[in-house]
Amino acid sequence: MTTYFTIGDFILLIPMALAGALFLGAVPCATQFRHNLLRVLGVILGVGVAVLLVEGLPALL
Repeated sequence: MTTYFTIGDFILLIPMALAGALFLGAVPCATQFRHNLLRVLGVILGVGVAVLLVEGLPALL
């Protein structure tokens, strides 16, 4: 079963990216570069989880 992203699916990506940035951005770091790197990794992780959720949830139902 092939599904494609709809505009409703993209609404989940922004909050998940923001949550990932806030979650990993809260980790204390010594340098500003590492702090920004953790934020970027949080965004990538949040979007990855959102894509897995959007693509995986219909397969479970």
